[in-house]
Amino acid sequence: MVLNLKERRKIPAWQSAVQYRKGASPDPVFNPANEGKSRNGHDTCAPLHTIVDPVTSLPVRVLYVDDEPDLLDLARLFLENTGEFSVDVVPSVSDATNALAEQEYDAIVSDYLMPGTDGISFLRHLRLQGNTIPFIIFTGRGQENVVINALNAGADFYIQKGEDPRIQFADLGNKIRQAVRRRTAERALRESEERFRTVVEDQTELISRFRPDGAFFFVNDAFCRYYGVSKEQILGCRFEVQIPREDAVHVEAHMRSLSRLHPVATLEHRIIMPDGHLRWQQRSDRALFDQNGTLIGYQSVGRDISDLKRAEEALRTSLVEKNMLLREIHHRVKNNMQVIIGLLQFQLSTVSSPEIARIVLDTETRIRSMVLIHERLYNSDDFINIPLEAYIRDLIDSLIYTYRTKTTITVKYNIENIQIDQPMLIHLGLLITEVVSNSLKHAFPGRDTGTITFAFRRRDDNSLTLSIHDDGVGIPDTCIREKPMTMGLQLIYLLGRDQLNGTILIEGNNGTTFTFTFNPSMKEEI
Repeated sequence: MVLNLKERRKIPAWQSAVQYRKGASPDPVFNPANEGKSRNGHDTCAPLHTIVDPVTSLPVRVLYVDDEPDLLDLARLFLENTGEFSVDVVPSVSDATNALAEQEYDAIVSDYLMPGTDGISFLRHLRLQGNTIPFIIFTGRGQENVVINALNAGADFYIQKGEDPRIQFADLGNKIRQAVRRRTAERALRESEERFRTVVEDQTELISRFRPDGAFFFVNDAFCRYYGVSKEQILGCRFEVQIPREDAVHVEAHMRSLSRLHPVATLEHRIIMPDGHLRWQQRSDRALFDQNGTLIGYQSVGRDISDLKRAEEALRTSLVEKNMLLREIHHRVKNNMQVIIGLLQFQLSTVSSPEIARIVLDTETRIRSMVLIHERLYNSDDFINIPLEAYIRDLIDSLIYTYRTKTTITVKYNIENIQIDQPMLIHLGLLITEVVSNSLKHAFPGRDTGTITFAFRRRDDNSLTLSIHDDGVGIPDTCIREKPMTMGLQLIYLLGRDQLNGTILIEGNNGTTFTFTFNPSMKEEI
């Protein structure tokens, strides 16, 4: 049985409530001011939960439309008693329209049957105007067609009036809360989406989303401008970007590589623009999956990198040209030094003085140490650093061949893998040349065999230590203690201390040991 509140004379509870409003002595159980209290005034239930607007901290403003004045006042008493609502009441839709024009409300509660315009027509009018305010139909009419019409018109809830005002208005308050919260959440979501859309539209990157079948469901303005198309031409359709065949293979493999475990990947490839020109793009693609792990689409963020690719290509071309030029320079320097060596050898064959011959030969060995550097640089891809061990081995072999001593020399190496730049290596090569030449000439007189040991390592403080030891007769004490008189020792001190900014230790026990300690950074460059 559907009860109409307008027949309240048949319902004692409603009669008591109306009498309370008219000033009669009501049953305290139905007094909204005593709601939740016993007849002696003690609390019989927990306080009602109060929810206010999270931004303004004000009660929810409700506009209630009903042609029953007593019911309007009763609803306002019940709702405002919770502390959650501020209720304005009007008896007709025309009065409600005027109230909406004067101020904003968070929700509308409306009766269905009223003189003039009914509640559902009022709702339809608001929705046609674009007003999405939460709307609740609160009526005694319970026919199924009325409920359907109300929901189809855009009502948030449909509540049928009953006989117990406490239950009825508690349900009404709950529905108002739900509708307002839902509208607040929807509005926040729309604002968030609008902010996101604004940010996306302002980007210069080409942003798009498309389904697994290739149909696009989002593109930003930059995407449309880049390809010279409108959103209407793209959305809901497959938009084929022309890609060169050799690049298309990589793009297909790139898309197949996207999975739930690895949903993001970046690729660079060429595209063919509508006018036929080739351009480069860099794109970052993300595969989109639903909660069940099913692929539902892709998101792509791309940018044109054609200018960057042209700059890279120009840089590569310039680098190749410079490398060729440097190779040619090192080749010419090496050849010129070889000419000088040839001239020295020719001069050596014409002199009869052993002293002059020794000077010419020492000069030749010094030039050979520099020739080896340029030869290494000419054959290397690295024009800055040269592997130290390979250079030292070549240098020692060249010195042994040049001096052609009768003693068989064994050379032992303990050299760490250290890269030396060209300026330092020239000084270091001359230094090694002077020390080893001195050993080859003076350390092994009358001996059939001799040993020279090299050790080169990097210390904990990043300094470098070079040790050259021969097991020959040893260096005279006068050469260690006194100021060096020979040109060879003078060069050793000049190169070790001044050019390499290092320290020198010479020991004459069990042969001769030269120990040089220096830092990789040099004060001077040649």
